[in-house]
Amino acid sequence: MNENNEEVFYDDEEFIVHLTIEGTEVSETNIKITDPQKTIRDQINSIVHVFELPKVDNGGNPIIYRLGRVVDGEDQMLEFEDEDGREQCILDYGIQPGDHLQLIQVPIAGGRR
Repeated sequence: MNENNEEVFYDDEEFIVHLTIEGTEVSETNIKITDPQKTIRDQINSIVHVFELPKVDNGGNPIIYRLGRVVDGEDQMLEFEDEDGREQCILDYGIQPGDHLQLIQVPIAGGRR
């Protein structure tokens, strides 16, 4: 790989975004994305691990987390895959350092809180 390879583009720059975790006291904290090419699914898993968020609800059901952002006043969920089934990363959505992301728990039908 040469030094112009896009895979190493962010090595010398810090990729800091603002993060709010819905339903918690975490409101607009700054986090460093160490690998912006990591999949959306892996980014969520990293956030859940770092912030020690629960993986199951009180009823023992797995908690599903989604990553989103507000675009033109509307919530936009970042899909895990594109229409061809290719895993997406935050760069696929044009997310830049300084953007505000939200981690949201998806309600499970029949689940209790």
